[in-house]
Amino acid sequence: MSFLTRRLKPFYEELLTPLTSLAQRLNLSPSAITVGGFILACVGSYFLYLGSVLLGILFLILGAFADSIDGAIARRSNRVSPFGAFLDSTMDRFSDAAPFTALGLKFSNHSDEVGVLLSFLALISSFGVSYTRARAESLGVKGLGGMFERTERWVVLILGLLTGFVKEALFIIFVGSTITIIQRILETKRKLGGRL
Repeated sequence: MSFLTRRLKPFYEELLTPLTSLAQRLNLSPSAITVGGFILACVGSYFLYLGSVLLGILFLILGAFADSIDGAIARRSNRVSPFGAFLDSTMDRFSDAAPFTALGLKFSNHSDEVGVLLSFLALISSFGVSYTRARAESLGVKGLGGMFERTERWVVLILGLLTGFVKEALFIIFVGSTITIIQRILETKRKLGGRL
């Protein structure tokens, strides 16, 4: 769990109690909210590609919000399931890929090779953060952390889009994610007692 998530999640979920209660009364499926969050992220990414940055940010934030409440709703309604966790993680990866791909295509249209490179470095390193956890957990290593997880990546991306420092944000995401990958590799090695 990331530093931001670890510190803020209890307060955030408490603030969401009225909303999660409403979703429970409406019998909304956590999985439907998960998929809806992915669709919103795709819509936001499409607007980024078109150059409608504010609309893109709006839909990306709505998608991230949906992703942040599906687990809380599942826990509150006692609908936590292995498949729900699997679907959530899978949709998270596609939601992560969408804005980086949109930005890469947009930079490509402007022949901005640096922007294209940074977009895909951010994408690859973000996937690396997720993969290292998944692979470690398949080997019995639980609770891997790191300095730059999904919450941090989204905060930096949104701030970069808002301020216009998009390439700088992508570079920070790439560096932060790479450091997190290294942290997880070393932590997994320590817990497994492996040799380099």
